Amino acid sequence: MKWFKPLQFINSGLMYPEIINIQNFIATKGVTTCLGKVPLIDQNLIPVILKIGNDTYVVHVLDEYDDLNYYNPILNFIIVFRAITIIDDSQDFLTWCKQQGLNPNNHKLLSYYKDICAAIYSINNYFHDNKINYFILDLDFQLNTGVIGFLRS
Repeated sequence: MKWFKPLQFINSGLMYPEIINIQNFIATKGVTTCLGKVPLIDQNLIPVILKIGNDTYVVHVLDEYDDLNYYNPILNFIIVFRAITIIDDSQDFLTWCKQQGLNPNNHKLLSYYKDICAAIYSINNYFHDNKINYFILDLDFQLNTGVIGFLRS
């Protein structure tokens, strides 16, 4: 299993405060991610193993921009915690499936949804104000601008 480790960015004029915040969070909380060697629950979702502190979670992410192919731990951090936040912000399973374009009749998805919803409480405890933060704007993510544009380049 190949674990992604934090990149060491050289302090340059291109350094974004969001990247520094993510690097600090990764370092202080012991965050690592790797592609999961677990069964797929849906052909559109990629399993990623997230270790944070002493806890380990499998997070299934919709990687519509192929961000995991960059093998960039900061980008992976954003992808994984954004996926968790999308679930946390969804009103229910059916809403999440609709937002992600997933089949709500998939019982593996329902089981995963319930498991990750139960895990969100403990994941929140690692964050300031007990709320998951992936440190960037969703608009930047969708438009490939700012930090995301830099990380994807």
